[in-house]
Amino acid sequence: MMWSGWRRLAAIVLLLCGFLGCVMPSSSQTPPLTAAAARHTLDSWNPGFCKVVDFYGFYVSGSNPAAQEAYVLIANPGDKVQKPVVYAARFQLLTLPEGQPRWFLTSLVTHSSGLSRRLGWDNLIIPVKAPPPAAPAE
Repeated sequence: MMWSGWRRLAAIVLLLCGFLGCVMPSSSQTPPLTAAAARHTLDSWNPGFCKVVDFYGFYVSGSNPAAQEAYVLIANPGDKVQKPVVYAARFQLLTLPEGQPRWFLTSLVTHSSGLSRRLGWDNLIIPVKAPPPAAPAE
């Protein structure tokens, strides 16, 4: 069976549209993950245990900008000794059922007791919230 000219052209157009649809970036903008929003989320999700002392920065692993890891120094405000510990906070960009992407805190772990022991929280789904605006100075 020979393909006629218009069928061949239609097949090529469909293949190109499918390829470009998979490769082209989506029209929705990915919201940026800021250090202030990450720090506020870490401070507010468990205020009885978690107080960020120092925020070292983000690490984007490989070519996946939808997974970012922040390294933070955290102290327990209820602890009298106040021994801060370095934690790795993992943030994931997840798409809500409405189709909007949003950042979530998904784990907070440390290896302070040695490389073979992980301490902290896995399987968190805490939405990242921007800090409230600062009060105007009088």
